[in-house]
Amino acid sequence: MAAMVVNAGKAIIANRIKGDGTNPKHVGWGTSATAENATQTDLVAPATEARTAGTETIVTVTVTNDTYQVVGTITCAGAGKTIQEVGLFDAAGSGSPPSGGNMLLRAVHGAQTLSVSDSIEYTVKTTIA
Repeated sequence: MAAMVVNAGKAIIANRIKGDGTNPKHVGWGTSATAENATQTDLVAPATEARTAGTETIVTVTVTNDTYQVVGTITCAGAGKTIQEVGLFDAAGSGSPPSGGNMLLRAVHGAQTLSVSDSIEYTVKTTIA
């Protein structure tokens, strides 16, 4: 799946280059299949599960160390649902569904129908091209 760095995500990148802000390592998911749009600031339909703090690494896709990678697993709780979107945020957020923080990127993927206790492990890569 291809992810779109949203407008607010560009500000996160600029701040991180300057040494400000926080790392966008929090993975959140949702149920909408609405296409990505640069003006989005949150998932279209965030699910109730908390965002998870992913594991950050720098990896190579094309040239040495050109990609920021976050790997995070979210587990379905409460009730089954169909997950179709993922976002990467600079804060865990609060509430149910979680809100707050700034979204770096959002991607829509094929529908994944989950039962309670099912999980999805996301590997989110942001390549500097």
